[in-house]
Parts: sequence; structure tokens; C-alpha cells
Amino acid sequence: MLLKVLIIEDDPMVSSINQKYLNKIDLVECVGSARNGQEAMERIVELAPDVILLDIYMPSMNGLELLREIRRQSIEVDVILITAADHPQIIEESMRLGIVDYIIKPFDFDRFRSALETLKKRHLLFRQHTNLNQQLLDSLYAKSNPKRSGGEETEVPKGIDPITLQMIRDTLANSGQPLSAQDIADQLMLSRITTRKYLEYLCEIDEIMLELKYSSKGRPTKLYVYND
Repeated sequence: MLLKVLIIEDDPMVSSINQKYLNKIDLVECVGSARNGQEAMERIVELAPDVILLDIYMPSMNGLELLREIRRQSIEVDVILITAADHPQIIEESMRLGIVDYIIKPFDFDRFRSALETLKKRHLLFRQHTNLNQQLLDSLYAKSNPKRSGGEETEVPKGIDPITLQMIRDTLANSGQPLSAQDIADQLMLSRITTRKYLEYLCEIDEIMLELKYSSKGRPTKLYVYND
């Protein structure tokens, strides 16, 4: 899954920073840019992005006016506002218009990356499941700690993302057979190193178990399966 991003920003320097940041994030592609709201509407129709990075203060049509027009036309696109606008009224209206995140300038790469990574996980979650349960939704909105298969809540250590953890749990639970880290990584479009970190955590809390599959050549394959 490649997330297509359109930058809508009238400041060339900020637009360039946004593009450089996007280039550092896996499975994200900058498909273009626009410098005002009117140009942006043309680019949205032309490029059909998954998400737009939108400034508020722009000529011709400001960011809020553009956001209202996008919603009026029922265009299916996620919006992350990246702006110096910090007035509560603007933020509140933006939220009512369905933005997925709000980043106030100046911002750093970690905050930028967090917004895009969260959105990537949300898109993946919707594509991986035909039905969503409350636990998955809670992990998406970070309402509570994720739960083990038995139902009890667990404290998640730093560096373990609840949404990613739940997707790996569900992939294992629905497979009906042991899976390797590479199997899961391929299904969820994650790196094998990241996947292995989550699997090792699930092994540590005794939620899953490791099995070794031996072959005539090379090292045994590590497979993971839920404990009975």
C-alpha cells in the first residue's frame, strides 16, 4: 500500500521541507504540490491523492475554504493541516470538517512522521479487515491499552505501537497456521525487523510461542503461533 500525498502550501521553503520529510518515510509518495486553494482543487481532481498536507493561510482560497469545498463535493481524501494558525476557533472548525491531524508550525520531523505513520496504519487496518471490533477501534484511537487474547489489558512498552500490535495479533489469529516474521511482514507491508520486534514482545508475554521448522539445508525457520 503506497500512500499518495499532495502538498498544498504557498511557502516554497515549507513545501520543500514537507517533500524532504515525505521522502524519508517508507510507503509514502509525494505526487505533487499546489500553492493556493484554487490550484489545489485542480490537482486533487487530477491526482486523486490519499491525503493532502494543507496550510490555512494561502492566497485565492485559504485552507479552511478549500476544506469546506472538499467536503461539499464529497471528495474522499484525508487532510492533515500543517499551519501556523493556532486560534481555537480555526482548530475546532477544522476538526468538525474531518481533518485527521493538526500540526502547528514550526514542527519537527518526529511529529510529521508520527502523523503519516498513524494514517498509514489506519489505511492498512481498513484494508486488512472486513469487519472491525471495538478492540481494533480502541487501538486506532488510542483509547486504551491493547488486550491479550484472554481479554486482560496489558501495559505496552515504549516503542510498541498498539495499532501495529493488534494487526499482528489478528494476522496470526486468522492464519490458522504458524507464520514466519517474513510472512506477516509481507501481509502487513512492514519491515521484517519491525515485525520480529513485535513477535518477540508477544513471546515475552507468553501470548504466542516460537516453533522451529528444520530443513535439510541452512538454519531452521522461526514460526510463530498462538498458545493453546
